[in-house]
Amino acid sequence: MKNLFVWFGLFFLILACKNESEPDLTVIGDWELVEIYNPWTGEAGTKYVDRYFQTYKFMSNGTFTKTRKNEGGTITTGSGTYELEEVPLYISSDAKLYINLTFIGGDEVKNNCGEPNSEQLHLRNNGRLNNFSATPCDGPGYTFEKK
Repeated sequence: MKNLFVWFGLFFLILACKNESEPDLTVIGDWELVEIYNPWTGEAGTKYVDRYFQTYKFMSNGTFTKTRKNEGGTITTGSGTYELEEVPLYISSDAKLYINLTFIGGDEVKNNCGEPNSEQLHLRNNGRLNNFSATPCDGPGYTFEKK
């Protein structure tokens, strides 16, 4: 009977370790802007989404492309690499995963506050992706959904 408990314990330990080490593939794919947050008013809405449309495309090789269309219809892109970071257990938020972007090109599309070549996105438990990198310096926040 003891051996049976040992085997079950070992089996569950292996399963637990396996789940921790597997990368979260939910970010791979295309994401579209669905909502803009105004830090001055504290409101989020879709009113200006068409004017400032943005997308992210995350590839499985650790690279990304960000595209932005401005009010005049001009399209600009930026690209680089990304790394996934688990949200620490002591953080009480609904963030599931941090996505740290490092831009190689595309200064015009970066949305940040201070860091010249980076953005940090948050994948939420509701499946939405948030970019609030510029809100500490009164810039807009953006919410994306996977296509």
